[in-house]
Amino acid sequence: MTSHWVKMRFSRLHCVLLLLLVSSLGFSSSQSFPIGVGESANDGCLCHGGASNSTETSLVGLPAFFESNQTYDLTLVIEGITPLQANSSQGGFRLLVSEGTVEFTNPNQTQELDGGWTHTSEGNAQRAWDFTWMAPSDNTTSVEFIAFGNAVNGNGNSMGDAWNSYGVTIPGTSFDGTLTQPDVDQTYSITDFSLIIGGLFAILACLYVVIK
Repeated sequence: MTSHWVKMRFSRLHCVLLLLLVSSLGFSSSQSFPIGVGESANDGCLCHGGASNSTETSLVGLPAFFESNQTYDLTLVIEGITPLQANSSQGGFRLLVSEGTVEFTNPNQTQELDGGWTHTSEGNAQRAWDFTWMAPSDNTTSVEFIAFGNAVNGNGNSMGDAWNSYGVTIPGTSFDGTLTQPDVDQTYSITDFSLIIGGLFAILACLYVVIK
């Protein structure tokens, strides 16, 4: 009787552990976006955890002030310690620009999606993207740039990837006002905490069924 009871407990334990493992693997894979990411990343790559200081995202070429209708050559760059894998995914981004016209040098590597710009499956195999930005005609305003960059290791899921953000507000040459810089510090929202707590309760419930 004791031997049979132990076998049943181990069988149930194996089923629960297998279920948790499959669920976690499925979540990691489904949260990887090699073909680009839309408005779900407007607050950062939260599916990859919190922002990491091991990755730096920057916009190279931005002026201190912009002139009306002036075109600027810019580069979105991701630098980090995450190893580069040849012939595989290396990085991805989400770029938001409040005013002006954005045009990427290689349209096959980037796309406009949900009011911002992101990589494509072809553009996922790099960590730098060149583009031009034509400033708006009104140089009394300011323009906000926000970029999220993710350095990925090409393993097909979020494990081992590291992302960070960059944000800056550029004033026009005739801007006269208070310049407010964008807040790109990432903190967990109430929804995030709810999901985390819900997941913990689910795990505890599974363990309770096994031990009971």
